[in-house]
Amino acid sequence: MFTKLYIFFLIFLNLLYAEPVVKISTSAVSIDKFKMGYLIDESENMSFDQVQKQKFIQGSNNLTLGTTANVTWVKIILLNETDSSKELFLHNAVAYHAESIHFYEVEDNTLINDIRFEPRHYVNTEEMYGAEALYTLTLKPGQTKSIYMQSHFLAYQLIELSIYDQKASTEDLVHRFMPIVILFSILATLALYYFILYISAGYKEYIYYSLYLISSSVFLAYCYGMVSHYFHIYGEWGLKLTALAIVSPIFLALFIKSIFKTKENYRLQDHFINSIIVIFSLTYLYSFFEYYQAIEFTSILFVYFLIVMLGVSISLYRKNAPMIKYFFIAHIFYLIFSLIAILFYNSGIEYNYLTSHSIAIGTMFEALILGFLVSYRIRLLESDNKEKEKIISIDAMTSLYNKSHFEERLEKELLIHRRDKSGLTLMIIDIDYFKQYNDTYGHLEGDKTLIRVARSLQNSLKRPSDMAFRVGGEEFAILCTGMEDNMAVSFANKLRTNIENLKIKHKKSSVYKYITVSIGLYTVPHHYMSSQDQIYRHADSALYEAKSTGRNRVVAYEE
Repeated sequence: MFTKLYIFFLIFLNLLYAEPVVKISTSAVSIDKFKMGYLIDESENMSFDQVQKQKFIQGSNNLTLGTTANVTWVKIILLNETDSSKELFLHNAVAYHAESIHFYEVEDNTLINDIRFEPRHYVNTEEMYGAEALYTLTLKPGQTKSIYMQSHFLAYQLIELSIYDQKASTEDLVHRFMPIVILFSILATLALYYFILYISAGYKEYIYYSLYLISSSVFLAYCYGMVSHYFHIYGEWGLKLTALAIVSPIFLALFIKSIFKTKENYRLQDHFINSIIVIFSLTYLYSFFEYYQAIEFTSILFVYFLIVMLGVSISLYRKNAPMIKYFFIAHIFYLIFSLIAILFYNSGIEYNYLTSHSIAIGTMFEALILGFLVSYRIRLLESDNKEKEKIISIDAMTSLYNKSHFEERLEKELLIHRRDKSGLTLMIIDIDYFKQYNDTYGHLEGDKTLIRVARSLQNSLKRPSDMAFRVGGEEFAILCTGMEDNMAVSFANKLRTNIENLKIKHKKSSVYKYITVSIGLYTVPHHYMSSQDQIYRHADSALYEAKSTGRNRVVAYEE
């Protein structure tokens, strides 16, 4: 039994430390998945001769080794199985993050070339193509070479290698960072949109959300290589852009405080949100003195940030806070992808596109859902404003539009009439002997009658463009468009008959035993440039004639 276990252990060690060979067997070379060896130099000062004598662990060409593998060595054995020489390009796609990169080329245990450069300081521009480091080598037919790479990272150790021929290398340099360009463009456009909204509307949540999007998009653009690749930003400027990862939670917390008004409505939750703002602000200031320690500390703070925001969203959801479900959904997405990112950067999960881009994917989901939240907020604000405007423009008793709104609407309709030469008719309606009605039946019954008359007028309007107003005690107005004289008179008579048919008793009326109305109207000629005052005077003059010639009738003003 012991012998079998020992043999199994030897086989496991052999597999673990076996040296894989990357075989070049096709004319076109584009290899982005292969096996290689890697070694963590815990002492951080091993010489190349010492490294060559070490056993390398077999692993993938894409690795994340956490914060304790600052100096890591990679060994790639290449074999050209074709009948032609191959010019190959070894790409390191995350070199822009590294403090230093050192390539060694070995043939038959003899060092034939080595080159070292420092991407953080961008010392050797010839070896860096934007964000990527390229090492060029030539393999003759049947030839085998070993490429060693020393990778020195000050925070998280990342390795992402590929092997290409010249055509595939060029395509990779052009296309590799395009997904993050698209993501950055979307987030930056959203940020600009909400900044413009802030300028026009002045709501603080818009500027906080815009700043959150800007800080997140710039951080992602640098974190995933776009800034270094296309703008050649390295060194101190790169560090400052990466530090925006510390700032974005501050703006998100301010956004949540503003949109949910936690200071006024949810004091306990507001204290927790304030703790995020204070802690991340202090960490950001600390990054100016000890950047790498601040970045490592931020990983722990992000866990605190995620937990606090989750607790706040659950608490507000239980309190039925408006719109909280949208933030809750957004935060769940961000939480899931942030946990994936934390595991990824600390070597707790395998390297693939989803895990390596989890922060970008989570931020994108969150930004889009929060964008929907802000849009919904805008719609609510617009609805509230419309409701306020409606309250201001509505007569409280009759629910018709009031006199101030009548004046505004008459002016607008007159402008439309002048532009389009469309018909415009104003009717002024007065209840006959209404003072006597109030004296006889009391003001309470008078108010009820006003409401019934107003409802009759409103119900008689069938077209959206026609509007009814209360412009005085017992005086009403109707604005109609697109009517000729005869049609307007016919419609006014219908209004008058409908009110008469309400059969509201009025024993003090000298006209009829029920409530009646007199109507004066004026239809503006297509060619006539009337003023607002002229239109009202003409309609009022027609009303005066209707009242003076017997009441309970319609009179149209004639030029």
